[in-house]
Formats: sequence, structure tokens, C-alpha cells
Amino acid sequence: YGAIIHSPNGKTLTIGGETIHALVIDRRAFDVYLAQKAERAGAHLFLQHTSATAQRKHNHIELTTQHNQQITTIRSTLLIGADGPYSHIRRLFNFPKPRETIKGIGAELTNTTLDPRYVHIYVGQTIAPGFFAWVIPTNTRGTTARIGLCIGKNSPHHLQHYYFTLLQQPLLKDTIVVRQFGGAIPLGPLNNTVDDHLMLVGDAAAHVKPTSGGGLYPGLLCATHCSTVAEDALSHQRFDAQFLKHYHIKWTKDIGRELSLGMRFRTIFTRLTDNQFNKYLEKLNKEKIIQVINTYGDIDYPSQLAFPLIKAMPSLLSFAPTLLKRTKK
Repeated sequence: YGAIIHSPNGKTLTIGGETIHALVIDRRAFDVYLAQKAERAGAHLFLQHTSATAQRKHNHIELTTQHNQQITTIRSTLLIGADGPYSHIRRLFNFPKPRETIKGIGAELTNTTLDPRYVHIYVGQTIAPGFFAWVIPTNTRGTTARIGLCIGKNSPHHLQHYYFTLLQQPLLKDTIVVRQFGGAIPLGPLNNTVDDHLMLVGDAAAHVKPTSGGGLYPGLLCATHCSTVAEDALSHQRFDAQFLKHYHIKWTKDIGRELSLGMRFRTIFTRLTDNQFNKYLEKLNKEKIIQVINTYGDIDYPSQLAFPLIKAMPSLLSFAPTLLKRTKK
């Protein structure tokens, strides 16, 4: 329903709370569901296989996979690289890299005492420099939660240092860590995601919201365009980059501007000091401003809030040149 944002000085800003803005899902169960659905549609799954090599031949891609000591060779007229933030396919075929890749850590907790209607966001140099930390209730009683944080590449301490800082917050007192996990988030959309017989999608293509690190919505949205063009390519037997470029054009038209603007917002965010966080969050904590945020805020399209917020809070105009620089491209 809403979010409670914690300033470095301990003050809070509460937004939303009236309607549902996002849902919490069991990501592992969701991945299993998608895999089973793919199998029912005719996909063959090779579990615990890693891609060893890949080469472009005259009219196909030749891929070798490894499982234990066994090597399997697969020939495909169309290879879709959906192999994560450190994509092997992206590297082997010299696609552009994401602008940056940030590291994150998370955990599942029990014994929490949270209001299930609100997520908690922590900002500042002592808890998540270059990004933010989060606490998300995962049941209707507020007794379980998923926590996490990411940090920028120039952070002065190791990821675990900030993780323990988060666990020491009063909100998480006496909680129990059930499971801990980590990962990487690629940020900055690629200016090319196709080549002859090749397409990239999801984290491999940095289809991730730079403001939140969320990749599920943009990844699935772009995957829809990817599958549509892949079907057309198969039906027309056209696997050249010129034909497959329709996919890049489609996803760029749909969400490219949002991702690019998100990187502009991120540039602004990473330059803020703790004093600036405190100052701006205090200025935002006005009834009129909160009403604007609640009206225009969209978790998947944060740019929709930018200009109404600047209109309501003209002091934010100092950030406008950074935003417009990307918009013109």
C-alpha cells in the first residue's frame, strides 16, 4: 500500500497507504511456475548445465553446454541470451556492457513486528551508499519479511558491513534470519540487443529499472517483444540482425525512455549527501507534496512523477538539466 522512507538522521516520510501499489511474490515458486509452463508449451529444460562455448557458424549458432564432465553440443538458428547480469552470451559475442553492475545482499526474516501495509526504505551513506536498503513484509500479519540492500561500486566498506548495519536497525530488533542470499543488478540499457542469430533479454540486456533495481516487470515486458519477433523470425526463416532488430526497436519504444530516464534519476540520487537526503526528505514531508507523490507515483514508471513533483516543489529544478540531458537523446 505505501512506503516509509527513513532519512539518515532518523526522520521518516510516509507515502501511499490508500491503495495497493505492488505485490510480494515468492520468486522461487514463480520461477518454477514459468519453467513448468514452458515445458508444457514444448520447451526442453537442461538443468544444472552451463554454457561453455558459443560460436556463430554460416547459418546457425553452435553452443556447447557442460554438466559435470559431460559436454553437449547444440545447434540453433536463433539463440536468445537470457543468462543473467554477467551474461556469458553477451560477453562471447561482444555486445555492449551495462553502464554499471551493482552488488546486493538480502535475507528472509521471521519474528518481525511490521505493519503489513508498508515497506520501509533506508537511504544514506552509512546503510546503503549508492542505492538503498529495504524491508518488505511478506505476510498479512507482518511477522515475516524480506530485507536487502545494494551498494554502489565506490562504497568504502564491504557489502556485509552494510547488511549488518541494516539488521541492527530498531525495526528489526529480535528478528531471526531464515535464509540469506546475494546477487548482482545490471543498470543502464544496452544500445544493441541483437545480432545475426542472436537476441538478448532480461538481466543479460539490462532490462532493469535503475531507480529500484527491479527487473521482473521490464524483463517480462521485453520478453514479450522478444518472443513475438522470434516467432516472426522462425516463420519467415529470417535470422539476420536487420530482421531481429525489430525486437530492439519494439522494446526501446516501449520502455527504453523510461530506463534511460531512470539512469538520469540514479545519477542524481548517487550524488546526494546525507545532509541533502535529510533536507529534501524534510521538504517532501508536506501534505501538498505527499498528495502529488500519491497521485502520480508509479513503481514501474517513476518518470511520471518527476515533472508534477518539480512543479509542486520548484527547488527540485536544480536537477532538471541532468534529467533533460538524457531526455533529448
